[in-house]
Amino acid sequence: MFKSLLIVFFVFVHLLVKSKGNEKAMVSLYKNIIETLAADNMQGRAVSSTFESKAADYIQKQFAKVTVAKPIIQDFQFTNPDTKVLQDSKNVYCYINNKAKHSILIGAHYDHIGLGETKSLSYNKKGEVHNGADDNASGVALMIGLLNRYDEWSLKRYNYIFVAYSAHEIGLFGSRNFQNYISNKVSPLALVINFDMVGRLDPREKILAIYGYNSIAKVSSFFTPKMENLNIQTDENDMVHITDAGVFAAAQIPALSFTTGTHDDYHKVSDDAKYINYEGMVQIANLLESFLKTINI
Repeated sequence: MFKSLLIVFFVFVHLLVKSKGNEKAMVSLYKNIIETLAADNMQGRAVSSTFESKAADYIQKQFAKVTVAKPIIQDFQFTNPDTKVLQDSKNVYCYINNKAKHSILIGAHYDHIGLGETKSLSYNKKGEVHNGADDNASGVALMIGLLNRYDEWSLKRYNYIFVAYSAHEIGLFGSRNFQNYISNKVSPLALVINFDMVGRLDPREKILAIYGYNSIAKVSSFFTPKMENLNIQTDENDMVHITDAGVFAAAQIPALSFTTGTHDDYHKVSDDAKYINYEGMVQIANLLESFLKTINI
């Protein structure tokens, strides 16, 4: 009996140490990605800029580190609604083909507002770098983190698409172009998951909001109010339509968008990496992995 208890104890300790090691590794990965994308030398990752291309190249390299992922650049053009000028942009994605009947898309936009221009809420600091650590380097980091742990949670009954959109801040042009582009290249989408500002989990309230379309009812049995010590709030309303998930929702595809919410640094020069709650991102990732392991829609 004592021997059996001892074995159970050592197994528990091993799993605990492994879990702590995984958490430390994910914090390190998130930190590296966010600090790189939100560095001053990225100049705020404005759409159609050389810094957008620099960020896209970095994301492409991150994708390429994962054996199952073969990154692809999707170039597209859009008309700037403010200037009416035709501009170039690019999405970065990979498609993991398990020869399944349906696909799950996991995405996040990587562009931000550059030096502020008309989108800045730092009214006296336009012309300075707006780093966009939470908006949305955090979403890109969470997506890449899931890709890195693909073997831990993936199901062969789905194909998977991971995509980093650009031209979000100017009007969701990246996701719109990608939705049109990908629709006839992969099996039908069973679900779209979007991350937009997931790096500022409040350590006290711990609110994670999930906005959905044609999906909340299907997944609400999984997302109970308290999981991973999070205060989970699910709602099927128009909020999803201001995110990249809304583009797919408009095409009648079930869609979910995850966020830890807006804050005082939104679209300001103060949205910096030093304010990111990396441990909170690990909590969200753990929740998502549990969900993805059991999903059946």
